[in-house]
Amino acid sequence: MKLALISRNKETNERIRGLVESLDGQASLHTVAGGLEQAASVAAKERPDVMLLEGMRHDEHELLLIEPLTLSHPRMAVVLLSPNHSPEYLRMAMRIGLREILPTPVAKEGLLETLGRIHQRLTAGAPRSSGRILCFVGCKGGSGVTFLATNLGYALASRGQKKVALIDLNTQFGDAAIHITDRKPVATLADVCREVHRLDGAFLTSSMLQVLPNFHVLAAPEEPEQAMHLRADQIDAVLCTAAAHYDLVVVDAGRSLNELTVRAMDHAETVFAVLQQSLPFMRDAQRLLRALNALGYGKDKVKLIINRFDRKGLVGPDEVAGSLKHEVDRTIPNSYGAVADSINQGVPILKLDARDPVARSLEDMAGALAGVRSREHGGWLRNLWTAR
Repeated sequence: MKLALISRNKETNERIRGLVESLDGQASLHTVAGGLEQAASVAAKERPDVMLLEGMRHDEHELLLIEPLTLSHPRMAVVLLSPNHSPEYLRMAMRIGLREILPTPVAKEGLLETLGRIHQRLTAGAPRSSGRILCFVGCKGGSGVTFLATNLGYALASRGQKKVALIDLNTQFGDAAIHITDRKPVATLADVCREVHRLDGAFLTSSMLQVLPNFHVLAAPEEPEQAMHLRADQIDAVLCTAAAHYDLVVVDAGRSLNELTVRAMDHAETVFAVLQQSLPFMRDAQRLLRALNALGYGKDKVKLIINRFDRKGLVGPDEVAGSLKHEVDRTIPNSYGAVADSINQGVPILKLDARDPVARSLEDMAGALAGVRSREHGGWLRNLWTAR
């Protein structure tokens, strides 16, 4: 892995160089004494896999100056070295395509974990034997993303051949569990993350709701304040453990782009962006696609789904694809009554009425996904979490 460090701080340069040298040749480092003004030329000349950047003033205006860099070099990961870890600063960083902000002074463990995650993304095409992660995100509130994620998970498990996990990552107001069961969760994502040092397959499974013998759900925190202390490294651990013990892991990311959901999307084989046939949805879909592109996700990874599709609608799939410059992967028909009954009863639509058009569409999608050959994110540090 090729690294470039831009910093005016001599101590930082020496510290990072020492850490990279301790990796026994698995990474190389090019250092430049400077700041953001050197970033574009260094990226063009050195073409690093990772750019470490220190010396920002830590305000939103200067963050915006990085956006052209992330758009021009989508395969290059930009990592800020900064003492500022405020939620507002992190959200702004995510919106312009920055996945990682390392606290200064940089610790070896933090650098290794960051480089491991980046290397995993860079080698996403290598074969793998662990479970595939599918992430659902809504382009706008009310898109139906939770209904699709939960009911697709049920449809995948109903085929009987795969172990399926559903993780509700809508940490503020997630309600995935009540879409498919009336039972209360024994534990939530917050509980698992609080005990992450104990995390293994048995602990994770025991913390989940069993909807089918081969379909388990990890519920979102019961109260929004319980999500305040969740960390991205904890989500890494949960996802890696789930992928090691389940064939398919479905993630409901709600409609949020934050440090936790972006981390899940980094792990995901496919990100399904859900919208409906209206101009407000298309406007927000355009904004979401721009953000996902800035994060380095290509069109082969991001798939558009039109939910509640009406053939008589004014905006069809071709118009959506043309406007967003992104092909529509799948449409889910509108069957409002059956979907409402399913949600209100907490019963999967495939179980409630397998002949309904929505149930058939989800079963068809499940069949297509189950037929895709599994792939592994190979490379160094791939066992960083599973070895713990």
